[in-house]
Amino acid sequence: MFSKHEKQVSNVDTVIGSASKFQGDLNSQASIRIDGEFKGNITCNGDVVIGGEGKVEADVTGRDLTVAGQIDGNVHASGTLRIEATGVINGDITMGVLVIDEGGTFTGRSNMIVDDSKKSKKAKQDSQNEEQVS
Repeated sequence: MFSKHEKQVSNVDTVIGSASKFQGDLNSQASIRIDGEFKGNITCNGDVVIGGEGKVEADVTGRDLTVAGQIDGNVHASGTLRIEATGVINGDITMGVLVIDEGGTFTGRSNMIVDDSKKSKKAKQDSQNEEQVS
């Protein structure tokens, strides 16, 4: 059920098992694990795990996302997005941190979330570098 690196979420509120299919919008304050089939949209304030047998046709939003199965749709992870060796994402991804295990794939555009303190620090360094060159 869990691969070598697959995150074991301790406070999973919702599980869609490998023999289950679900269609619609899923909103959760806690964590979600999908091992079956899902079509619709997922909005989660907790973590989202797509197990190795999970097939998701949805836009997925969550904190930390671990993908060992397949997502066809856009993904937004405010924290870490981890694509395991068996994981596939077909869609655009936005995340704070991206980890792709060897064999994991995604097709689409990627956008990294950079907090404002990092942006202002980089801008300050760039302006200091320009002053030194001048």
